[in-house]
Amino acid sequence: MRGFICRVVVTAFIGVTVASCTGNTSPGGGNTQQQAPTSTPIPTAPSAARQTFLVQRGDVTQISDFTGRWQPRDQTQLGFEIAGTVRRVTVQRGAAVKKGQLLADYQITDLENQLASDQLNLQTAKANLETGDTSSVGSVADAEVNLANAKLSLEKTKQGSPWPALQSAKLSIDNAKDNLKSAQRAYDDAVSRPNNAGSAIDSAFNTLVNAKNSLKSAQASYDSAGQQWSQYQFSISSAENEVIRNQLALAKALQGGTDPTKAQAVTQAQLKVDQDQANINKSSLFATSDGEVLEVTIKPGDAVKAFDVVITVGRSEPKEVVASLAIGDAQKLSVGLVGVCQVANRPETAVQCAVRRVPLSARDSDQTSRVAASLDNLTTGQLIEVKMPLSVSHDVLWLPPAAVRTFQNRNFVVLQTPDGQRVVDVEVGLKTDTTGGADARVEIKSGVQEGDVVIGP
Repeated sequence: MRGFICRVVVTAFIGVTVASCTGNTSPGGGNTQQQAPTSTPIPTAPSAARQTFLVQRGDVTQISDFTGRWQPRDQTQLGFEIAGTVRRVTVQRGAAVKKGQLLADYQITDLENQLASDQLNLQTAKANLETGDTSSVGSVADAEVNLANAKLSLEKTKQGSPWPALQSAKLSIDNAKDNLKSAQRAYDDAVSRPNNAGSAIDSAFNTLVNAKNSLKSAQASYDSAGQQWSQYQFSISSAENEVIRNQLALAKALQGGTDPTKAQAVTQAQLKVDQDQANINKSSLFATSDGEVLEVTIKPGDAVKAFDVVITVGRSEPKEVVASLAIGDAQKLSVGLVGVCQVANRPETAVQCAVRRVPLSARDSDQTSRVAASLDNLTTGQLIEVKMPLSVSHDVLWLPPAAVRTFQNRNFVVLQTPDGQRVVDVEVGLKTDTTGGADARVEIKSGVQEGDVVIGP
């Protein structure tokens, strides 16, 4: 027995002498055996129980969750064409305005003085021209009137732009295409289910046929709007050519039997006056339609950049949800998509709502997304929460997001089995809101079975 103890000690503590195992020799020659120390076990705290999740079967819906402001539907955002410093603002929020009314302008005293000076120079140049030869005075006056009329005609033609109709027709096509896709999916789903009644399949087929006809009608409207746009561009070109023709006629009348240098002086003076007037127009902001001032973001003395939105004009009713989303998020939506809207933090106000408009591209002048809803007794600017279902997977296996772990692009779960814990790779599909809400779900396409128990992290 003593030899066995020695072997254990030597094995555990290399370098200790054999004499230490067999005992110490006393000065009197007697051997004294040492008592082996006994270890005291240290109690360990019980490990905390981990949360478990049950693999369930159900629907997983991907939702676009965003917020917007309750604002008037019909509105126009206005900005100056050039940079400058605000001299005056003639309206305030809530004021009624008429088309063409001056809303604000820059500090353009120098421009106005320059215009007055250049107009005086023009009159002087014309007087000098007429003193040289009075025979052409009548033709010059007629040419000036004709040129002014041609410019007015050009401006009138520009105001009749059919561009809004073309945009509306394009939105109708996009909406019709989305409806056709939905109808096709519904029909394919109906015919793929053997237990469906014939009436259900007929209804889905009729909806599909109507969607195809709607798309044809929308395409025809778009083609018609495109023709109107082409005709409009042709009219603009014709009006511009008429202005050029009358400019040449005026130049010819000015040169008839007169000193060429005097005629040239009149032309140059006229160009300066026209340029002064153009600069003044760019430094002034006018209402483009009748309506109400919805927003004013400038005051006298403010420095403003070119094309910054400074005043918004529109009609106070009807209102809708206006949201500014990243273009990628906005284009996940489609016109006609139905969801739920509610006043922020007030679930009792929830109502059904539908997407009315999304930006066509990153180059669209209006980057807002619009959602139509019937929300009563709200003030302009209130925050509205919107939930729009983008897609749904029916009758699939799902787990809460917290149950699925990820490492180096690998998705896996830890199963609880009778033989202990087991790591299993899973393929995930559709995901709902992953911000940690109680209703958040992740579709599990493979790796687990219904009823499996998953151990949380």
